[in-house]
Amino acid sequence: MSKSDLIVDFDLLDKSAKQLSEIQREFKNLNGWKDDIESVVGAADIKRAMADFIDNWDDNRKRLLESLESVGKMVEGTRDAFKKLDDDLAKAGSKK
Repeated sequence: MSKSDLIVDFDLLDKSAKQLSEIQREFKNLNGWKDDIESVVGAADIKRAMADFIDNWDDNRKRLLESLESVGKMVEGTRDAFKKLDDDLAKAGSKK
């Protein structure tokens, strides 16, 4: 039996997928903070500047969420593909 040079750390892939999901959940839960900040700021100029900043942040947060979702799907897909390959090779090896 030959040894493969490829080693896949399934625990790391699982942990990475879970962490990406947790980060994504945290960013999604930041929706209500705009109203909280605007209610604390009294001066109209500061309130407008904060609103502009928050709107810009919302746009960037949306793009970041999309990227986190995409990377999470790639990690899960990689994990699943290697797991299937590992299972298929184990089945093929047991048939011999």
